[in-house]
Amino acid sequence: MLPEVFNPGVTAVSIAALSMSGLGMYVSRVMLPAKMKRAYVKSITALAAAVETKDSGTVGHAKRIAELTVAVAQIMEIKGRELERIEYAALLRDIGKSVIPQAVLAKTSPLTRSEWEVVKSHTVLGANMVAAVPFLTDTADYVRHHHECWDGSGYPDNLRGEQIPLGSRILAVTSDYDAMISQRPYHMHPMAPHRAMEEIRAGAGIKYDPDVVEAFLKVLGEGFELALELARVA
Repeated sequence: MLPEVFNPGVTAVSIAALSMSGLGMYVSRVMLPAKMKRAYVKSITALAAAVETKDSGTVGHAKRIAELTVAVAQIMEIKGRELERIEYAALLRDIGKSVIPQAVLAKTSPLTRSEWEVVKSHTVLGANMVAAVPFLTDTADYVRHHHECWDGSGYPDNLRGEQIPLGSRILAVTSDYDAMISQRPYHMHPMAPHRAMEEIRAGAGIKYDPDVVEAFLKVLGEGFELALELARVA
């Protein structure tokens, strides 16, 4: 049985609005004018903010992860529509949590096996939700697979290595890094940025794509300036 829907009116209306507003882009298959793109990103960011408020009680994580994800993708020479696709997926990667019960997301004690299965379902639920929106359809695989691991130990499909879409491999690194340096109900003591970077580095070739980790570390740079900035607004 699927978990109860969180604020279904807001979520359904937001998805429907995105679907209608994106129809022209879907039909024409051309790049959005800059002004229109900003409007789409603003709408998506607002929807993402509503989801993350439920998940963590704070706003800003999705936008920060999207900015870091885009920066890593650019280092990897990803451009154009593919870069937009990754940006949208970064903003909406956790939209499936909008249908996960609040009591499960906010739980501070260890999850039961059944509760963990419910939490993991957010990847599939989220992919189905964005797939229903014409101009977001091609982000669905990135949303579905952003918790897959390089060694095949992730979920929902136990993909490994380059079976995992590149956008999802980037999201695995950037979203984990942000989670490490952020305070959450189930993670009350965030890591210092340099410690989180070492965790990411240690996971290269195991949990994360080594090439993505290399690009990620380049983005943060020698002095950890971006890492410290991210930590200040967490």
